[in-house]
Amino acid sequence: MPSQILTDRQQAELNKAVLQYLQPICSTSETNENLFHQLEKLLLPSKSNAQNSNSDDGLVEQYLEKKWSTVLRLQKRIIDLENEITNLRSVVDVAPVVNLSKDRVNWIPTSAIQTFETPNVVNSVRLHPVLPLVYAGCNDGSINIWNFASDDNALPEKIMKAHTRGVNKLAFSQDKIELNKGDEPQYILASCSSDLTIKLYNATTHQHLKTLRGHDHTVSSIQFSKSNLLYSVSRDKTIKAWNVVDGTCIKSFVGHSEWVRDLDVCSSKLGDFVLTCSNDQSARLSHGQSGTGVALLIGHSHVIEAVRFLPKLSNSVIDTFIMNNSDLFPSLPIELLKNDVYGQFGFKYCLTASRDNTIKLWLLPPPTQIPGRPPMPSKYNQAQAWLIANLTGHTSWVKSVQVHPNGKYVLSASDDKTIKVWDLNGLNIDGSVGVIRSLSSHQGFVSDIDFARLAKRSEDFNGNSEEVLKDVEARMRCVLVSGGTDNTVKVWK
Repeated sequence: MPSQILTDRQQAELNKAVLQYLQPICSTSETNENLFHQLEKLLLPSKSNAQNSNSDDGLVEQYLEKKWSTVLRLQKRIIDLENEITNLRSVVDVAPVVNLSKDRVNWIPTSAIQTFETPNVVNSVRLHPVLPLVYAGCNDGSINIWNFASDDNALPEKIMKAHTRGVNKLAFSQDKIELNKGDEPQYILASCSSDLTIKLYNATTHQHLKTLRGHDHTVSSIQFSKSNLLYSVSRDKTIKAWNVVDGTCIKSFVGHSEWVRDLDVCSSKLGDFVLTCSNDQSARLSHGQSGTGVALLIGHSHVIEAVRFLPKLSNSVIDTFIMNNSDLFPSLPIELLKNDVYGQFGFKYCLTASRDNTIKLWLLPPPTQIPGRPPMPSKYNQAQAWLIANLTGHTSWVKSVQVHPNGKYVLSASDDKTIKVWDLNGLNIDGSVGVIRSLSSHQGFVSDIDFARLAKRSEDFNGNSEEVLKDVEARMRCVLVSGGTDNTVKVWK
């Protein structure tokens, strides 16, 4: 019976390809050859045996195998396009309700204006606090530095042979530090590595200053506090606090049962609070100076790769959502949102990013205060954070997360080769945090992103939300940088 799908020409071509495939198999015995000739008469009845002795006329060698290889490549391409359509649809779905203002305070990147190439995978990227310099920590242990304001940036401005194994994370000090008495204060660049060390450099001259030793395994991430302590986390399961002036470890404590991946630090009058995440699929809030655990964040189904505190500018948007949907959070006392206790600690909400392809938004419970003692575990919700929202849209591991200076946008980088921009305002529109922009330029996993730090204030500033936003707008540096496994660093402006 003729095929209802293939044309006569396609049917004949398929029959020839089948015969071409079977001919060497059937040549092993006389019986198989007879079967082959019978099959040949069946599949090509219009030709005599003499004519069919070369039944693959017009076909290339291994025609059938090559056809199947083409089908597999097409199937892979279809899957890639379907994933891309899904990502684009998530942007289109929220586009009608999103007002993308063009003023500086609401600036978000649109395209990569510069690409710097390295011979190695880029694990971490950071922008200099004040200069137009981008730093890339690579898996060969080097730190590559480019000046993105220069016309001649085909090659790095400097390559520092920092470590003997891969650089896992870079960090800059919050303020200038005077390491030696009489020396001019300078910003400090810190790098951590799989060679178990942390190294400190003068961020202006790039001179090596100190090497910090004490971890027993890979040092995963580092972060300076406003008090200029340096905190580090490691595969040895510890969190350490370092005095960078004399290079000593002043505190070491264990908060997780597995490899500690990342951290963020929030400073307050009561000391530093350290948010950490781990392979044990949890995140933990600890008091930095004492090591006391304050709160636990449990909800991810895979390794948590990154954590980040949200700034105070984010609070009003999320507070409004919770108060308007209090029935969704039965264990959360709503009066807690209005309590000024959070003002003493400097934190309220945070984000966690995981290998389960999601980002989660949490409300952190405030620690218990006892006079004469460091902050203790929270008395609320059994010291567990409240899950406020899930940010879903990435199709692979989420590796890095940053918060826009205006507090409304969240930026994330993923192994799906994209950087996504999320709008927290969506909570008060449709109850979810949607993607308002998806940036695709990397050809490999996006390992890390960094948003340019706000320019330094000349004096202390206190004001309401509108005044703070105006201050942020005046000090914003509209630059985003990303690095990935495609051996490139990209500057987005």
